[in-house]
Amino acid sequence: MKRTRFHIVLITFITISYGCEKTFIEDPVSENSLPEPPYASLEERIRAKYDHRAVFTWDQYMDLMTELSKDKYLVLPLEEMSNTFSESKVVVGLRHDIDMNPFKALEMAVIERDFGFRTTYFVLPTADYYGYLYRTGLNRNEGLDSIIRDLYDTGTEIGMHNDMLTAMIDFGFDPFSFNGNELAFIRSLGIPVSGTASHGSPIARLTVPNYQIFSDFAKSVSVVYNGNEYPIGKYSLADYGYEYEAYFLDFDFYYSESGGKWNDVNGFSGILEQLAGSLPGTRIQILTHPDWWGKAIN
Repeated sequence: MKRTRFHIVLITFITISYGCEKTFIEDPVSENSLPEPPYASLEERIRAKYDHRAVFTWDQYMDLMTELSKDKYLVLPLEEMSNTFSESKVVVGLRHDIDMNPFKALEMAVIERDFGFRTTYFVLPTADYYGYLYRTGLNRNEGLDSIIRDLYDTGTEIGMHNDMLTAMIDFGFDPFSFNGNELAFIRSLGIPVSGTASHGSPIARLTVPNYQIFSDFAKSVSVVYNGNEYPIGKYSLADYGYEYEAYFLDFDFYYSESGGKWNDVNGFSGILEQLAGSLPGTRIQILTHPDWWGKAIN
């Protein structure tokens, strides 16, 4: 059955106390009785292209949510985490970089909402789901505004996943205008944006991290790629109204599954063990990529 935003919003779950078995249940309303969302064709294309990449199940995500639901944790979007400190709680900033699949992000956000969590999702303007970039401009995909609004309406914070180096080097954009234009677009939807998170794009891996585009972090005035020189460090975070860069928040531990692998030798179970052993007063940033979640169980 093709999944639309209406199916996503209507997903609920039952947690059985003994053994914590989780089961997803979909609302029985007929798909044919619901109007298609404006991004229906985009969702079909993106899911066909990326859904199979999932390596973690929603059951595992529920295990993470269940751990974070314990009284010792305070789970916050990054904007709130940045200025929240506690000696009696483990303060957790829960962050999601949407590199490929915003429809998995919508599913993830509904799960978090049902647990009572607010978290942060970073939207990537150079992504396939966002639009088509070419040498003279950017065509945003039909329904992109609805995707971002639907995500925001679950209670999330929306941030900008910064890939300005790719926009500049691969597509010839003025990166500073590009960032300003896409910020203005998201803010025009009535969605505040106060944070950015650097994207680890191929160009960034060959030059400098994307956050060095900002004067706050730039170590030079330019980068060189294939013999060409490109300017960086012309504008600060504050020039765009950004209040933080995710990698430069104050935290003690950073857990991530970039590339579909957790940064712990024991994988996901190791992350759960580290969380279980964390002490009050600790500050933790957890990064997930919705693209890697929702693996079908055969």
